Amino acid sequence: MSTGPERGGASTASLYRVDVLDPAVVAALLTRAARQDGVVTTSDLGALGLGPHVPRRLVRAGQWERLLRGAYLVRPGRVGVQRVRAWSRAASLVVPGAVAGRSSASHLLGVQGAPVPAGAEVVLPPGRQKPSRPGLAVVVSALAPQDVVDVRGVATTSALRTLVDLVPRLDRPAALSVLDSALALGLVTPEDLLVARERCAGRRGSSGAADLWVLADGRAESPLESRARLACVEAGVPPDDLQVVVRTGDGHVVARGDLGFHRRSRPERRLLLLECDGKEVHAAPDALYRDRWRANALVALGVDVIRCTWADVEHPGRLPAMFRAAL
Repeated sequence: MSTGPERGGASTASLYRVDVLDPAVVAALLTRAARQDGVVTTSDLGALGLGPHVPRRLVRAGQWERLLRGAYLVRPGRVGVQRVRAWSRAASLVVPGAVAGRSSASHLLGVQGAPVPAGAEVVLPPGRQKPSRPGLAVVVSALAPQDVVDVRGVATTSALRTLVDLVPRLDRPAALSVLDSALALGLVTPEDLLVARERCAGRRGSSGAADLWVLADGRAESPLESRARLACVEAGVPPDDLQVVVRTGDGHVVARGDLGFHRRSRPERRLLLLECDGKEVHAAPDALYRDRWRANALVALGVDVIRCTWADVEHPGRLPAMFRAAL
């Protein structure tokens, strides 16, 4: 079995530099870490006969990272969802009854749009209160059996419960991105969103997101698309359709626009598309040639295209102004 960092742990050599350990003990420790998203606990170490001096020295050497009291990450440097998983696993191992919630839960479920939490966000049932501290944000709340699911070994709030807890806390662009993503993944239905809206009614921030539960659309393919759509809606220029396919007269697909707008005042060039593709999609030479062919074909069909970037949606008013001018 490999004991390299790709298995979620420090290398065997890294451990040897700190203590002269039995290779079988090292292998057992790294195997345990690989099963726990790279996390080991003081209990794991004790079961292998390793004292607290081992993690202390490894942390000082920069080879391990202390996440929570009694929980260590044997492969520092994880980012994104892998880091969320490590933090959530650490909390599940050392905080009795902890259930990953809010932003942590959304990332574990694969939902896009929420900020990556700095540590672990967990829900604890009443009676198991534990104060929040650096790396651990605690919410005390009752959870029904249907509110908890298992995500690769980590107890996590269900998609519906996660939306109830998370959406009122987010700004509107992030909230719509999360709702769109949950629908696109099939984790919830439009009917579920109406139930969630009722369940979070009265919570702080819920009124600001009240319309988003209905505005959510699973056809959105990225948070950038969700944010662009919301900017247009709030500016009074909502799209007429999403994922609009443009075909030639013989049925050949020329393009698919993320948002589509019908210009009533310009029947000769009635259709206006918004494309929210990231830079990496169009940077390669082959992609540039395809884009040039598509652009020429769209011109011939009387279709105009506006390109949207993150800078456009993050600049207040820029995208709506672009569309008002084009429409």
